This record gives sequence, structure tokens and C-alpha cells, in this order.
Amino acid sequence: MRKTNKNTSLKTRLDQGVRGIVLLLYVLMILVVGLQILTRWFLGDVIGSSLPWTVNISQMLLVYITFIGAAVTSSKREHISLDLLVSRLSDRTIRALTVVRTMLILIFVGVLIYGAYPLYLSNRGFGIGALPAHPPFTQAWLYVPVIVGGVLIAVYGIRDIWQVLMDPETILNDIKGDDINNED
Repeated sequence: MRKTNKNTSLKTRLDQGVRGIVLLLYVLMILVVGLQILTRWFLGDVIGSSLPWTVNISQMLLVYITFIGAAVTSSKREHISLDLLVSRLSDRTIRALTVVRTMLILIFVGVLIYGAYPLYLSNRGFGIGALPAHPPFTQAWLYVPVIVGGVLIAVYGIRDIWQVLMDPETILNDIKGDDINNED
């Protein structure tokens, strides 16, 4: 049985909240693209043309889903990795590789945020296609999910390093599966 404490509850709520936001964005994108298809192919003759803003909104939602979805993947430790090879290594090596991998992810996310924030600032006054040129529809808001997703990935990375140090069985269990063979 798993121990439940305040930190686990907070982690669970954060994970559920991030997943819920991505799911909501995904459903919204499906609705917007569906509206675009409906107006272009079926109602185009009635209303005169398709709704031009649907293209821009769906592109914006795709950016949001991509970066916040990357945080969901990071929370589950389902990013690209060679688990087949790593699962055959010793526990000590797996823990060391997890720390190295996570540090590389944190460096990448730091560079990502460092590059996205100035772009956010410099694009605040520019509109996107047929959308109005005020927040949240300016080009600057295309960089918000990069920053938010990057911060979430960093939080999950710090969690992974903490677990390697304080509760390494969790990481080993994720990589090796339920049969943990202590080879240390």
C-alpha cells in the first residue's frame, strides 16, 4: 500500500490539473477545427466564406497542447529513452543516468525559457492573422506555453532528482518495472 501524505496529494493535484488543462485544450481544438470544417465545406455558401479566425485559434491551441503536453509526458517519465538498454544496468548506474538525463533536460528547458521570454516581450503588440491584436491573441501569447510548459518540465525534473536522492526505488520501478533487482 502506498503512503499518502501532503506532498503526494499536492503532486497528484498538480498532475491532474496539468492533464486536465491539456485535455481541455485538446477538446477545444477539436471543436474549433470541427467548426472550421463545418463552415468551410457545409456552410460556406450560406455565410459567404469560412471563419478565418478558426485557423489561427487552432494553430495557437496546437502550440499550447505541444508544450504543456510535453510537461504531461515529463511527469510520467515517458519522454524518449532507451529503457530496454537502461533496464539491464545496475541500480546505481540507472540512478546516475537518471540524474544526468534530468540535468540535461533542465539545461534544455532553461535555454528554452531563456529564449522564449524575450520573444514574448518583443511580440506583445503584434496580432495573429484574423484575430484581434490584443491579449491573449497577440503573437506574444504563442510563447506563453513554452514558458509554462518549460517551468512544469523543470518542476518534474527537480522531482525526479529528488526521488533519485530520497526514494530511488520509485525511479528504478519506473525503469525496470515491478521486479527490482538490487545489484548494488
